[in-house]
Amino acid sequence: MEPLFQSQTEYTFDEFKRYNREILYKVRKVNKTIIMLEVILLVVAFLTKDLTYAAGALFVPLIFKLTFSFQEKRAYRKNPQLHNMIITHRFYEDYIEQESKFGVVTIFHYQIRDVLETSTNFYLLTASNGTIMIVKELCSDALLEHLGKLKVIKMGAETIA
Repeated sequence: MEPLFQSQTEYTFDEFKRYNREILYKVRKVNKTIIMLEVILLVVAFLTKDLTYAAGALFVPLIFKLTFSFQEKRAYRKNPQLHNMIITHRFYEDYIEQESKFGVVTIFHYQIRDVLETSTNFYLLTASNGTIMIVKELCSDALLEHLGKLKVIKMGAETIA
């Protein structure tokens, strides 16, 4: 059976960073955590009249950014087999084949639990740590439309047709 669409993604450090930040900020809701910590520190500063807590609140976003940046570099370094790996995605009516140097994996549409879209990529979330990364600039217009429909389905619509 011929695929409806095909695309490739190169697993570079830049793509890994983009993916990691999207997942952290959109799925794991890190922004809400940062804001909550800042509010708590500001309330403590107000109640204790100690500006040290207010200063700490200002540094919370910076501390998170530095920590995540360090973790991204370390995680990517620990997986050299993934560096610059080319992943081919073949899209069929009700499933996607993902092929890399490790083999071929079939992911059925019902296994995709969410679809995140950014200005540069689509992220098809299949598990808590499983994601298919699709770079938009390497997709045909028809594939972009197909992924948009898949996103609508995961938001509650019925079928891709």
